[in-house]
This record gives sequence, C-alpha cells and structure tokens, in this order.
Amino acid sequence: MTVMTRPTGRTSGGARFKLGMRSLVGGVTVIGAHGPDGHPVGLTATAVTSLTADPPSLLVCVNRQSTIASALGEDAAFSVNVLTDRQTDVARAFGGQMDVRGTSRFAFGNWMRSAESEVPLLVGCRVAFDCTVAHVHDWATHHVVIGTVRDIHFFDAEAGPLAYCDGGYRSVVPLPGDA
Repeated sequence: MTVMTRPTGRTSGGARFKLGMRSLVGGVTVIGAHGPDGHPVGLTATAVTSLTADPPSLLVCVNRQSTIASALGEDAAFSVNVLTDRQTDVARAFGGQMDVRGTSRFAFGNWMRSAESEVPLLVGCRVAFDCTVAHVHDWATHHVVIGTVRDIHFFDAEAGPLAYCDGGYRSVVPLPGDA
C-alpha cells in the first residue's frame, strides 16, 4: 500500500503557479483580429480550448494589457490559427520573443484575409478558426473570450503540431502503437 503524504511548503502564489503551469503541455496558436485602427493585430496563445460542438465554440484567454484585447469586444471577428512544428518563427514573433512589434509581426508566415470577416488567417497552419466574439468575461488580469466559430480553414492538418512546455516549443510525436 502506498502512503500518501501531504506536500510541505507554500502551494500558492503567482511565481509557483507559473512554474507549475510550465508542466502543462499546450498547443500553440496565433490569435488574429483587427485593431481599433483597422490594422491587423495578433498574439501567440496557448490558453485556447474547445468549448462546445453545438454551436461550435472556442474559449480564448488574453491578457487585458495585450494589443489584441481591445479588438475582442462583443460581436468582433477574430481568428485562431493552430501552428505547425515548422512555424516556431511565427510563434516567437507574435509571442514577443523577437524584436518585432505591431503589423511587422505579419511578415512572419504567409497571411491572408478571411473572405467573410477579413480577419488574418495563417496559410500553412494546421487549421484556422474564423470566429465571432459571443461573450467576454473579465477575470483578474485577463479577458475570457467565448467565440462562436463561423468558418474553419484546413491548411495543413497533416503537419506536426507545435506544442509549448517547460518554457520552450516542442514537436509532438506519436507513441509506438498509436495511430
């Protein structure tokens, strides 16, 4: 029989929380939208998840201080672009890990505008979701955004996904026996 013991030490706090969350593997996306000035804005995010299949909906969390936050108001259009393991330069550019800002970030990758909403879509990503903001909930430092998916663009769904874990980008490989 295994005896469970209670861990000692502090179990809360921002720094420890961030350290613990580094262990959680996240898919890497770039969220794109139109800024208040009409120019495209975007940021790298791992805080993206499916919410419901009916209606197709996503949940996206963005810091309220980010440049894209003001673009994600009620009924606004935005995209969620799921990156491949060949798009680390795009992830770094939009994640602030390169010395590029604003629209200069869109020089990384091959971008097009959605025919319906004109949000930026990354050609060559695994899949891009064209969404409309259905609801925004503020929680502490972040906007929790629920987006209704209006269109899905499959660009390179067979490419390897890009993941983020332990403070770095990773490739995902199937385990032996997995299809």
